[in-house]
Amino acid sequence: MKHFKLLFLVQIFSPLFVFSQHNNEFYNNGSLVHIQAGAEVHVLGDVHSRLATGTLENNGLIVVQGNMYSDNLFQQRGTGTTRLRNNLVNVAETQFIQGSYAVRGGQAQIGVNDGSFYNLELSNSQGIVWLNGAGNIADVRSNVDFFGTGAPVVNRIITHNPSALPANGNGYTGVFGIMNTTASLTSMLDNTVTANGNSSAIDNGYVQGKLRRAVNPAGGTYGYVLGLQPAGAGASRGMQYIHLNFGANNYDVVEGYFQQGSTNVVAGTPIECSGNTVNYFGGADHGEWVFNDVTGGGAGTYEVRVWPQDHTMPTNSIWVITKDDQLVGTADDCGPSPVGLDRAGFNGFSEFGVAAVLSALPAELLQIWAVSNDDNIQTNWTVGSEINLSYYVLERSTNAVDFDSIATLVASGNSTVALDYQYSDFNVQRGIMYYYRYRSVDYNGTEEYSPIVNGKLAAEGDLVVELYPNPANDEINIYFESSIDRKIELTLYDAQGKLISKSPATIANGSNVIPMNLYSLTPGMYTIRLEDLENQQLIHKRFIKN
Repeated sequence: MKHFKLLFLVQIFSPLFVFSQHNNEFYNNGSLVHIQAGAEVHVLGDVHSRLATGTLENNGLIVVQGNMYSDNLFQQRGTGTTRLRNNLVNVAETQFIQGSYAVRGGQAQIGVNDGSFYNLELSNSQGIVWLNGAGNIADVRSNVDFFGTGAPVVNRIITHNPSALPANGNGYTGVFGIMNTTASLTSMLDNTVTANGNSSAIDNGYVQGKLRRAVNPAGGTYGYVLGLQPAGAGASRGMQYIHLNFGANNYDVVEGYFQQGSTNVVAGTPIECSGNTVNYFGGADHGEWVFNDVTGGGAGTYEVRVWPQDHTMPTNSIWVITKDDQLVGTADDCGPSPVGLDRAGFNGFSEFGVAAVLSALPAELLQIWAVSNDDNIQTNWTVGSEINLSYYVLERSTNAVDFDSIATLVASGNSTVALDYQYSDFNVQRGIMYYYRYRSVDYNGTEEYSPIVNGKLAAEGDLVVELYPNPANDEINIYFESSIDRKIELTLYDAQGKLISKSPATIANGSNVIPMNLYSLTPGMYTIRLEDLENQQLIHKRFIKN
């Protein structure tokens, strides 16, 4: 049996439209397909590329309305562009890349064992193009354009199936790569990093998951626009921008991702930043950046600069970057803010987090909250440390503006361990909202106020409900104040009265908060219906989803 090689030579300069029908697919089973410069090929379905003899020489433009599949043998060459766009068919669907549209190895394999795109444009109407599978699934040798052409939104690349997203970067199975060794963000067009390193309100145009970059041996500054879920309430989400400024090196390819809830505590009592004690470590509540020397055995010094996003850091004036739970690199290379913080003198790769000096604060507040009991409101607070602190004055108000002192609590003075304080206020009436804060006073008379918390004794048998924040983004909290235990049912409706969800809940005597995830809801007005299943009490609350 003879085997034939199919050679497509698109020799015309006007667009060539390969229109078939919706979901019809283009297969290259071991053929050479050549697209001449200036020509266009439009595929209304999926693209399949297979076998070592299957080569795509794209010097023009391919517009794909479906998904892209390949094996790990297929080769891709040329200086053309592949555009993923679903404006004709597969509308309102995301698109994915599966297989090995990648350089299969380090820089030495570019043009040798190479299925990568030259230019890749992301123009999916849903703002998502994702990688289906594990390992190096898709690379570009020139540019990736997050906006593409004609796309209504900026696209993210998600290196995992978006129907079941991991909580951390290490759980993302796929890797997207930029094998263009040009430094800076030149190869990432229309990303949402602004000049000062922060992401825009869109919080798209980045790699959600794992990103690898080819590094020039001469060095340069390489930006990594990576992160986890889009911006919203809570820590360690959204784009977490970081860049690595290399000197002369032989790292070849460096891969990075972001990891939330990862400790970066340095052992002992670390002294840094001109003799200060570093005692706040942001890994647990913010996260860390993790990098790997992909090809292994690389060396060369570099500087790290970070722009943490979507999380409020403590107020501190001295910050430092940690590496592998250590204070290494250039000594006393510190900064006044975690945003744009840099540190030099690193060699080799692993985890990078931020840490700070907290010694300037007399009381390191970890948490403050109020509990409405049957006949009193109890205010509680926990501090992580105290420095020369004399006492706390608890203050109360009925309008959150005018406060009166109601109690004085003696402080420990100096402590490096967590301490708990509480005060029960019995001088309260039912149905009135009371606001509480403390004023800490150190031995020198310096004062500092805590955030304000509130509580209210519910009238006998009544259920008090509040929603916050309102308007909300990705999550809203349902606050309950009850004088008895209750079984309730929560029902969510849209503005047209359409049922969205229904779920039971149990409310305990006192204050309760139930968070509700709004991530899948479209912006607009919604109503929450709360029904006490035993007392038949009905409460309706409206909120706005941004």
